[in-house]
Amino acid sequence: MWGRAIVMSRWSVLLLGIGFSPVMPVLGANTDAVPVIDMRHIKKFVAVEVQTQGTAEKLGISAAELTDVTRVTLLNKVPGIVLEASSGPSLDAPERLNQLGFFTCEVWTVGEQYIAAYHVDCNAGSYTPQKTPGSLWNQAILGYGPKDEVSDAVRKGVRAMVELFASTFAGVRADASGR
Repeated sequence: MWGRAIVMSRWSVLLLGIGFSPVMPVLGANTDAVPVIDMRHIKKFVAVEVQTQGTAEKLGISAAELTDVTRVTLLNKVPGIVLEASSGPSLDAPERLNQLGFFTCEVWTVGEQYIAAYHVDCNAGSYTPQKTPGSLWNQAILGYGPKDEVSDAVRKGVRAMVELFASTFAGVRADASGR
């Protein structure tokens, strides 16, 4: 078993050696520098979705399955937050935009022979206009390996991203309630 994975955010890039699990690099990413304070008012998520591109479906990576896993993981890791099955804020919603959040990931894969490469890019935040460039939460994984193992690596990577976001989000909410 072999492979490489790179974790990217707007503030850090890590290159790890041998190992195919994208879980370790995601957890090693530096999220302290991420200005996510705009997320402290989120009361519900109105867009939680994973999209796939490239050869993902041919490798057994289903956007619907990853979206379901993402939603369940988010619900389990962030208690007290509601998920609505929609693709964005409603024009007649009684909530303010800063109370509505989103978590979206895009999964790109290339290759369907022996070796396949993947890139998972996740973004999250509230629907408020961003005050500073880069004020959304963003993490990405880039990796490759045997095509039979990429599907599992992507699933683990997406789950780890949701868990990392949930930890960051819970920290932001705890800081806001302590003030």
